[in-house]
Amino acid sequence: MSERRRSTDGPQAERNSARAVITASVLAGVSAVIVGLITGLGSTLQDAVTDALSGDGKPAAAAPQDGTSAAPASPRPEPAVPVKVAVIPEGGGTFLVSEHRVSGAADTYAVTHGDVAPEEWNSLLRRIRATSINKTAYKIAVTNVSSSPVRVVDVVPVITRRSGALRATMIEPLGGEAEDSVPVQLDLDKRSPAFTQAGKPYFSRTSQVLKAGEGFVMAVEAKLLGKEYVEYHLRVDYLDAKGEQRSLQVKEPDTPVGVFRVSGLVDDTEYADFWGPDEEGRGRRLYSREERN
Repeated sequence: MSERRRSTDGPQAERNSARAVITASVLAGVSAVIVGLITGLGSTLQDAVTDALSGDGKPAAAAPQDGTSAAPASPRPEPAVPVKVAVIPEGGGTFLVSEHRVSGAADTYAVTHGDVAPEEWNSLLRRIRATSINKTAYKIAVTNVSSSPVRVVDVVPVITRRSGALRATMIEPLGGEAEDSVPVQLDLDKRSPAFTQAGKPYFSRTSQVLKAGEGFVMAVEAKLLGKEYVEYHLRVDYLDAKGEQRSLQVKEPDTPVGVFRVSGLVDDTEYADFWGPDEEGRGRRLYSREERN
């Protein structure tokens, strides 16, 4: 298990790049989860995540020029929720499915020319609620934005839908597959799934104590191998400064492909529409049922 706390060294360019990504996620209303596969991310990324969420790293106010002492700063009010969470989806291609079919000239153009029409492609994925097959992977940044310590004691996946695997549309990727993460895992095939490490519940063995301004970054891999479809959100349980247990409900972030939903795989011939690579491998076309065998 690898975890890294805040550090003051590291390349400034990496910090600025990571800060831009996380700040954009936060400003877009992306609030997500704690959970999953612990990763060995660099401390510079963690610093940038924490800075973006807590406001650290801003330049200090200039001192008065007349030689007088600066007035003491007014204390900032405590936030209503001391824990902030942001999600960063993993990159890479993946097989996508949907319970909706691609229709209309604009959507057909987007699915056949996804690589050269990224805006239209992402709009299509949102409209049809595109879903990954078998697994999703993403990184989570958790930060204490209050002035008092908090203890994160559990993260509970809350299943909101479990049904048969999606069968309306299958879309094959044109690029490479996303890289695998290292476990802590979430097995969505189980009726009451929990985050585990080496087969044991992760949060029953450890918890995270975060001092003011501290945070940590984790990676998540959620798997679903059966012929089902699952949607969920997360509940983050923590103890506040008074020792009282609180919970933060974390909904799915607004991304083109769903993060908190996964579908199992069915036989290729069972999909109403199957979009696969064309002869040149630069776009997609509809496959007949005979071509799918």
